[in-house]
Amino acid sequence: MIKNLSLIFLIHIIPIHILGQEGETVAVVYNNTLQESKSVAEHYAKSRNVPANNLIGLPLSKNHTISRDDFIKTLEKPLVKTLEKKKILNGNNGTIRYLLLCWGVPFRVDKDNSIKPPTGTPAALQRNEASVDSELALIPQLNKKTERTGIINNPVFNAKTPESISPKNGLLMVARLDGPSPALAKKLVDRAIAAEKKGLWGRAYIDLRGINSGALKLGEDRLQQVAEIISRSGFTTVIDKEPTTIPIGFPGDRIAFYAGWYGINVEGLFAEETVDFATGAIAYHLHSYNGSMIRDAYSRWIGPFINKGATATFGSVFEPYLELTPNQPIFFARIIQSGFTFAEAGYAATRALSWQTVFVGDPLYRPFGKTPQEVESNLIKTESSDIEWFRLLAINQGLKGGAPKETAILHLEQLKESSKSSILQEKLGELYADTGKKLKAENAFRNAINLSKSIKQKQRINIAIKQLNP
Repeated sequence: MIKNLSLIFLIHIIPIHILGQEGETVAVVYNNTLQESKSVAEHYAKSRNVPANNLIGLPLSKNHTISRDDFIKTLEKPLVKTLEKKKILNGNNGTIRYLLLCWGVPFRVDKDNSIKPPTGTPAALQRNEASVDSELALIPQLNKKTERTGIINNPVFNAKTPESISPKNGLLMVARLDGPSPALAKKLVDRAIAAEKKGLWGRAYIDLRGINSGALKLGEDRLQQVAEIISRSGFTTVIDKEPTTIPIGFPGDRIAFYAGWYGINVEGLFAEETVDFATGAIAYHLHSYNGSMIRDAYSRWIGPFINKGATATFGSVFEPYLELTPNQPIFFARIIQSGFTFAEAGYAATRALSWQTVFVGDPLYRPFGKTPQEVESNLIKTESSDIEWFRLLAINQGLKGGAPKETAILHLEQLKESSKSSILQEKLGELYADTGKKLKAENAFRNAINLSKSIKQKQRINIAIKQLNP
C-alpha cells in the first residue's frame, strides 16, 4: 500500500486535461518603429512555431500611454483590417484565439474627457481610460455597438472549459511579452517553455493582511481561497497573516507561486537583490496600480517580478476597483487544477473588459498539461533532481486529503530519494515534530541543512530547530 501511495495521492488532483495549443492560434503584434519590438516578436514566433503570416507589425507610438484617438486610428482599426486581410480571425486560414503584444506596444489608453458616459452610468464607472490589452480583447465584438465607458462584461467569465474561450464566443485572449527590457520580455517565453518541459516545482507564498471585516475583506477572502487551492494541489503553502507585506529577510525559497497585497511599490522579500523564483513561477501582487509601470524594474510590481525571475504575472494599469480585479481563486484553480494556459486562466478569471487588466507572460504557457504518470516517468528517465518535488507534492496532497501523518512518515522513510534530498528531509522533520518525535525531527532537520544549497532553506530550518527547543 505504501509503495503506491504517491500515485494514489496524485491521480485525482493533478490535472490531466491536455489541449496542446500551438503557435497557429496566436497572432503576434509588434511596434515596427522599434527594432527591439520586432526582435521580441520574432523570438516568440521561433520559440512557439508561430506562422510568419501571424506576425503583424504596426507603426505605433513609443509611449507607454496613448490617447483614445491614437488607439483607434493607429492600433485597433489597422489591426482589425490586417487580421481580416490575413484571414486569421474566423477565416479560412485558421482561427486565432490569442493576441500577443510585444515589448514596445503601448499598454495604456488615456482618459478622453470628450466622451460622455451614457445616462444612468454609475459614477464610479464614468471612466474610459483602460489597458490597451483589455480593449483589444473586444475585437470579436466590434461588429456590435460597444460602449467604451465603464466596463463590458466578459462573455466567458468563469469558463469551465478552455475551448469555450474563443473569438466565436466574443473574446480574443490578449497577453503581452513585456517588462523592463526586450531581453527580459524574451525570457518570459523561454522560462515558460523550460517549465513546461521540466515542471513547475517549488513552494507557494500567500501574503494576507489579517483583515476580518469591512469592504476590503473581499481581497483577503480571495487570497485565502487561493491558499486553499494551491495547498490542496500539493504545494507547500506558506501563509503570512501580518498586516505588512512579507519582510526583507523572510526565508522564502523556490517560489513557484506568490499571491499577496497591498503595497504600491515592490518591497520586502521581493525587493531583495536576489529572489529565488522557480523556473515558471507565477506571481501576483494585488494593488490598484501594480501594472502601471510594466517597463520599470524597480517600481510597482509587474516590472520587478519579471526582473527578478517570474514567468507570468498580471495586474492593472489604472484603478480597477477591488471587485473588478481578476478573480484570483478562479485563475489559480484553472491553471493548476484544470490545465488551462496562462491566458485561458486569466480570461476565465476576468469579469470586466474595456477595463484595466494586463496579463504579462506567454499566453500559451501551460505548466500543468501532463498526467502525473507522464511527469513521474520523465523525471525518472532524465534522472532529474526535481523528483524530490514530485514526491513532496504527493505527500502533501495525501495529507491534505486526510492521510495520517504516520503513514506519510513511513512513506517518506521508504522513498529512495529521501536520504539525499534536503526537501524531503525537511518534510520528514516537520512530520516528526508534529507527531512528538523531537529527536528524530532534529536529526532530519540537520540532515536537510547538510544537504541544502539554499541559504533561505537553511535559515528556515534553523528556525524550526529552535522551535523544537524553545
